[in-house]
Amino acid sequence: MLIKTQIDVSRGLQLTDLLLKKIPYATNNALTRTGRELVDVEREELKTEFQIRKPFILNRVRITKFSRVNDLWTRVAIDSNVQGGKLLLAMFEEGGEKMPELGSELAVPITGGAARPSFSQTVRPSLLYKALHMRKSVTSAGKIQYKGDRRTFIIAGVGIFQRVSSKKRVQYIKRTKGGKYSPTRSGVVLLYKFKQGAPLKAQMHFIRTARELVMKRFNVIWREELARELAGRARVRR
Repeated sequence: MLIKTQIDVSRGLQLTDLLLKKIPYATNNALTRTGRELVDVEREELKTEFQIRKPFILNRVRITKFSRVNDLWTRVAIDSNVQGGKLLLAMFEEGGEKMPELGSELAVPITGGAARPSFSQTVRPSLLYKALHMRKSVTSAGKIQYKGDRRTFIIAGVGIFQRVSSKKRVQYIKRTKGGKYSPTRSGVVLLYKFKQGAPLKAQMHFIRTARELVMKRFNVIWREELARELAGRARVRR
């Protein structure tokens, strides 16, 4: 016996058409949500890996490219373009060495000294190198000197010093053992030590964290967003 029947696939085709239309929107929303979650996680991780002296550093971790329905990808990155130079934060991913951009040496502030009293503090604005306005001068004997504001001066190959009153006569001199600085009686304070470069160890895990979060969260978020898109369409039809 031959039995014939007919199947109405129009509703199925409508559902397929709906899915195809909603998938790009759900994907776009999922990419944005995942990107925002990643920004929050990366910022929190930086707080545990570094001593954050300036809160704006955390704000440099951001979504630098938002997804669009017709351009389905997003980028979370460290925006290194800041006023006055390039942010070094990204260099801590693989490690490296900070080299002088101008001149042959870096001026590294002495921790525990007048410029930076403690490691957690930023350099005092009045003692920033650019605020000292170092100027070249020539003595009557023809010797070249560099002097700045706040009674500061440079000793070539050593660092930047500041003359102080008798009540504050402390100079920080590097010990031969331990690499620490101990006080001694003097009429000057060492503010900055000149160095050829400053090593930056690899202590950030930005890429690893991003991979782990995307693998763990994106599929979950995508399914939630697709369900929201379909539910929204169903409410409109009713």
